[in-house]
Amino acid sequence: MIEKPGKLQPALAGGLIIGVLSSIPLIKAGNLCCCLWVLLGGAIAARMLIKRSPYLPITTGEGAEVGALAGVVSAGVVLVIGVPLDLLLSGSNSQSLQQMADAAGDPAFRELMLQGAAMMRDHAVLVALLTWFIQSILHIAFATVGGMIGVAMFERRKGQQPPSPPSAPDYGGPGYAPPGPPPGGPPPTGQSHYGQGPPPSY
Repeated sequence: MIEKPGKLQPALAGGLIIGVLSSIPLIKAGNLCCCLWVLLGGAIAARMLIKRSPYLPITTGEGAEVGALAGVVSAGVVLVIGVPLDLLLSGSNSQSLQQMADAAGDPAFRELMLQGAAMMRDHAVLVALLTWFIQSILHIAFATVGGMIGVAMFERRKGQQPPSPPSAPDYGGPGYAPPGPPPGGPPPTGQSHYGQGPPPSY
């Protein structure tokens, strides 16, 4: 019986792509466009799963599952790489908000920016972890959608009967040669291999 391949390796690959691209400064801004990197990683995980299943087609539900697993993996990658980078850059981010507050003409907006800058300056770890938690939820949700999109784009076998896997002919077990004609060809009708007359009767 043919079994479908495991989802762990595609999920690890897709999650690593999502996590790395979502952790690097400037590059992670691509997620501002409809979580672009997250959708891409989920679709890549689904495509890898399809490639690993040459006989049985992958369903939309399985694509969603491998995408969700990729989102979970990406959350771990961001926790290890992205959060420390955010903490290193928290000082510059706080200064950026301070500058935006100084340039703001609206007093309400200015006050909001000042509060954000103070929060990032005084509670950098808490802000980084809260941001990571919200980001993780978004990653799982959008990677699930990416997996479904990947199945819709790359799975061309939906509704088709899976082909039968190639199988070797059975010759009676190992060590047996395939049957063939006896030496000298088949005997004439009514004759045996041991003489020219009919086989003896007992």
